[in-house]
Order: sequence, then structure tokens, then C-alpha cells
Amino acid sequence: MKRQAGRLVAMCILPVMLLCSSCTYKMNPAAGKTLADQVQEEEQGASGRMEVHFMDVGQGDAALIICDGHAMLFDTGENDTGVFLQFYLMKQGIDHLDYVIGSHPEADHIGGMDVVLLKYDCDNVMLPNISVDTATYKDVCDAMTYKGYQSTVPRVGEMYPLGEASFTIIAPNRDDYGEEINNYSVGIKLVHGENTFLFTGDAELLAEIDMLENGISLDADVLKAGHHGSSDASSAKFVEAVSPEYAVISCGKENNYGHPHKETLAVLEAAGAVIYRTDEQGSIIAISDGKDLVWEANEEVVWQGVYYVGNKNNRKLHRSTCSFLPKEWNQVIFESKEEAAHAGFTDTCGGCKP
Repeated sequence: MKRQAGRLVAMCILPVMLLCSSCTYKMNPAAGKTLADQVQEEEQGASGRMEVHFMDVGQGDAALIICDGHAMLFDTGENDTGVFLQFYLMKQGIDHLDYVIGSHPEADHIGGMDVVLLKYDCDNVMLPNISVDTATYKDVCDAMTYKGYQSTVPRVGEMYPLGEASFTIIAPNRDDYGEEINNYSVGIKLVHGENTFLFTGDAELLAEIDMLENGISLDADVLKAGHHGSSDASSAKFVEAVSPEYAVISCGKENNYGHPHKETLAVLEAAGAVIYRTDEQGSIIAISDGKDLVWEANEEVVWQGVYYVGNKNNRKLHRSTCSFLPKEWNQVIFESKEEAAHAGFTDTCGGCKP
């Protein structure tokens, strides 16, 4: 059920075969609930609190969902956001992830995934059953091999629990979209009581048509606009079916693609959606109590923020922007030099001079 309540608070191609053999796949042993089961559970409602953090990672996507002590990452931004994600999770008190989903294997969606997989215990890793021959994808595969993770194949209609919330796979609906990697994007419908969110990665028009025809209701309170607000996503028919009260666009300031496109903004405005943008408002947080949504924006938490990275091997301290950061598995993150010194990281890098 949709609610009108909301406020904003400013707070400071290849087919299915794998090119990287280390990324292996498994079926979800807990999934398989019927659509009737799903509808019944959605109607039962929820108490407590769920937070959806649309993190400002520049020209990329990354969302953190927290509910009842459980946490999930949907996409992980570009290659230079891995340490930021670790810092952001640390600030939220998260030391374990129930799910890590990479919507599709492009760098602006899985770039920081290798760092997350290496630094956190993750119960379930999900990637679409498509691979690409890129260094970024190989890094993810190598991290999965190092940690002994296997990727769960997303199957449309399967539902997964996240505390009192749950999410249902709504895409991809085909095994073969040719070389259009965006259309392989994993899509989910996230439900917490009466509040619903829709994530579609970079799915374009063809994939949106398939979602419209798969029999799962797309009606949602919040639409995470596809493909950073590009005009090749968020088509009028798709947005009409979702009928969102709110839309969130994740894109970088003055990005080279012109995102969000004016055509997309017009479609969302015509649907009556309140539009939030990470390029204008920073990291955006939707807070659900199972009935109403409250919105917050934190303009100070930006992905370019400077913090400190220690090398566990030699105890040397670096700025997060340093060109000579240690490998992810040798990193430890600090909010300040004082915190690092207290932990014994007093030797500083001569290059970045923290």
C-alpha cells in the first residue's frame, strides 16, 4: 500500500558460458516459494525499521539495505569505491552481509565488489549468469575464489528474506540478451510491510518489457531509476506500471553521459514521482517503519571523502586517496589519524603524507 508521507532532511557479449572459471554458480536452496506464498507474506506487514541507503558513489550505483540486524548490498560502484564502501559499512556498524548482489558485470556496478567480498563474510553472492572479459570482473572472480564463495543464479519469482523484509527476483527474464550486457541486470522488488522498492540495475527497454510481461506486479512506492536516469531506461509504460511516489537517480555530478536525461525526468515527473538525486543531494536514505517512509540526505558523505588506510603488514598509514594503497586484504580503515595512532599505525607514507 502506498503512502504519501515523506520528508527530506539535509544532514550536513558472450552467452551464458563463463570466461572466468573462478566465478562458479549455485542454485538458491532457500528459494522456490510460490507467488501466492509471496503475496501472503507481503500482506502480513512488518514492524520495526528498514533503511535503504542510496550511496553517493559518483557515476555508479551502490545501495545498502539494513533491516533487523541484517544487511544487503545491491551494486558496489566503480573500482575506486571499494574502500569507501568499507568505511561506509563500518560507520553503520555492519560486519557481516547477508547478500551482495552485482546487478551486472560492468565496472560502475561491481567495481568495489572485490573489496567487499574480501573484507566481509557474505552469506549469499548473486550475479547474473553472464561474464565479461575485463580486469574488474576478474578481480571479483578472484576475490570469490579466495573466499570460497559461489554465485547464486537469480531466478525470476524466487523470494529471499532480509529480517522482516524480503525481496523477489524480477529480472533477468531471459538467458540470452545478446551483447546488451545492461539487459542481463538483476532486478528485485524489495518489500517491508506496506513499503516497496524496485531496483533494476541498468536494464533497458527490452528488459523492461520482459519485466512487464512476467506476471509479477511492479507496483512500488520507490523506483531506483534504471541506468542512472538514462533515456534508454525508465520507459513511460514501465514507470506507469510501477507508479512510484518516489524515484531515486544515482549519477555523478556533471557526468560525461548527461545523466539524468531530460526525457527520463519528464517521464518521472509526469508520473507524479518526487525525484531524489545523488549528484545533487549526496547519499540518500529512505527509512521505513513498515507503513510510512521518511527521507534523509547526507551531503557530507561523498565518495571522494578522505579517510585513512593502514597497511597491516608494515603498519604504515596512507590517505584513502593515496596511489600506493596496500592490497585490499592488507587494509584496515580509520576515520582519523588519532584513531590510527591509537591502533599503532604511526609510520606514515612519504608520498601522500597523511
